[in-house]
Amino acid sequence: MKIDISKLLQTELLGKKIGEFLSNFDGLAIFYLDGNLGAGKTTLVREILKAMGWKNAVKSPTFSILEEYQIANKDIFHCDLYRLDNQNDFDMLGIEITENSNGIFFIEWPNKVSRFNFGEEFFLKLSLTNQTRYIEFETNNKKFLNCIDGININNPI
Repeated sequence: MKIDISKLLQTELLGKKIGEFLSNFDGLAIFYLDGNLGAGKTTLVREILKAMGWKNAVKSPTFSILEEYQIANKDIFHCDLYRLDNQNDFDMLGIEITENSNGIFFIEWPNKVSRFNFGEEFFLKLSLTNQTRYIEFETNNKKFLNCIDGININNPI
């Protein structure tokens, strides 16, 4: 599924829908956010967190590498791995995500690490061509796909 998110309002609507989905999600959700610089990865995460009830600023983890949030008893990690070289660098961060973890993990530049292969995995590819931004989704979670499919993002009210 490919969606045009060229306008900020479209990204906000998509983030709101994903945030609503995640507010009712139990278990571990891992979002692999792939895309070039400026594709909108951090902007989408910011909109998701706002929709989940986060009232404070959402900082880009480009320099800190990791930002942590606590929303409604959910541990949320937002990682930007752009400045890391490999899996070993990631392991040195000391983030402990296991099959029994409960929360949400957003990973920008996921090609720097191995997949976790547990929890619910969501693959989001953001692309920027000329003046158009697109996002593509891949997951086995049917509820998530139905949630995304149910929005009319190209003709927002």
